[in-house]
Amino acid sequence: MTAPEMSALDDLTSLLAEVDYYESRPGLDAGELERYLRAAAALGDLIMAEAVRRQKELRFADAEVLLGQFLQLNETKRKRCERARRHQDDDSAHLAGLRDAAAADVLLAEGLQHVCRADERRLAGDFDTALRCLATATKCFEQLAASSLPLRRIGAWRLSLTRATTDLMTGLGHMRAGDFRGAHQSFDNAYVAFGELLDRIGEEPPDLPAHAQYDEVRDRLVDGRRYLEAVQSFVEMLREAQSGRYGDAVLAGQEAVDRYQRLVREAVTQQAPRTARLLYEMDLARVNGWLSWATAELAVDEARWQDCRDQVRLARTQWKQAAHIAARTVYHEIVAQRPEPGDTEMLLQNTLRRCDRELQFRKEIEALNAKLDRAATIVIQNQGGRAVAPSDFTFNAPVSATSIGNENRIENATANQQVAGGTDLRELAAQLRELRDLLAGAARTPQEQSAVAAVEAAQDAATRGDEPTMRRYLADAGKWALQIAEQIGVAAATAAIKSALGA
Repeated sequence: MTAPEMSALDDLTSLLAEVDYYESRPGLDAGELERYLRAAAALGDLIMAEAVRRQKELRFADAEVLLGQFLQLNETKRKRCERARRHQDDDSAHLAGLRDAAAADVLLAEGLQHVCRADERRLAGDFDTALRCLATATKCFEQLAASSLPLRRIGAWRLSLTRATTDLMTGLGHMRAGDFRGAHQSFDNAYVAFGELLDRIGEEPPDLPAHAQYDEVRDRLVDGRRYLEAVQSFVEMLREAQSGRYGDAVLAGQEAVDRYQRLVREAVTQQAPRTARLLYEMDLARVNGWLSWATAELAVDEARWQDCRDQVRLARTQWKQAAHIAARTVYHEIVAQRPEPGDTEMLLQNTLRRCDRELQFRKEIEALNAKLDRAATIVIQNQGGRAVAPSDFTFNAPVSATSIGNENRIENATANQQVAGGTDLRELAAQLRELRDLLAGAARTPQEQSAVAAVEAAQDAATRGDEPTMRRYLADAGKWALQIAEQIGVAAATAAIKSALGA
């Protein structure tokens, strides 16, 4: 077979033919070996560049195949150099350097294959498998960084990048499981690691042969940190919402939306592949949905009932948009993690139910307050021997007192009007039942739910005529129950709770 002509360094087809020719020969003379090494190096650069491009396009299967070809090319190159070194004493040092460079490329390619698999599994939401792939990639980069091979500095950078990515992936796993505190901690660790590595590679310019890898590592760092900043804001919103602090959740959500919008704009400006832009657009629609939901919950807290319903409709539309974009990714052969419409719809229905419940509760309180205002009753509170009453009142029972009227004091006198201490327990039980029903509709926190249970237990004790047990449970009901009792005007229940609390 006639040797092919020397290929142009950017002619993939000719380089493949030339490399295949020399690899098929059992032995190469010095001139043939030089031509083979030249063609193999140029072919390897083209294959690696194409693998990086396919990975940016999220075509992970293609990228992995190309990385496998790059690995095999350099494994053959390493063996050829070692064989030639044994027979060429005068050039053994040069051949040993080429052999080591090929060995370094083999380790690099093995690590990058596992990183590629981790990225693919991350998009599918399979974080456990993604973390296992990153662990294997870490071992490859550790071996390269600890060696004396030419790409050891690149290996060290790749090692740091993979560890930072592991923190990011761990945080995403926590986030999906609803552990927003754990996610926040992992994202903080990743952010510090990304920043440290960016500073480091800026101070350590690479060797000339490593410039392509240097640029790729730097690009992944910059893109990774921008994405991490957006995710950090998103998880902060979810963490605040989980704690019921919807005002703070809305502020964090607005920041998250701004950061995701910036990611989309930068992807367009940098002419990123359409597949990558689709994923950013999907994330933006999903985060917008969560922000609208948090805004709806805040509207309930602030009694803006129509705003709540409007935000729920908006959240539903935005989550549907995210699901639509996720479906489109299938046509681009991307297995992306899709939003779960059933879960989000259940969340929205819960918000609407809370809105309706709070609205009904407010109406009932207003009606009871109006009823109380119309009633010509008096509540007398015993304050250290002094009876205090409103300026205008009517006694509906016989009263004996030394003085009645504005700014008067009743000392050493007797009021025969029935007050809390002498109220019939059956009447008190009825008021406690009314209070319990209202509290049950308003309870949101575990402490408030405990107060509902305590009032219910006190009601049962009052029904049985067990006043000591009733007082014990009313003390457990606490200040929230007292506040509501005062608002709805259940005088006997209010006085009984105050007495139990020692207020």
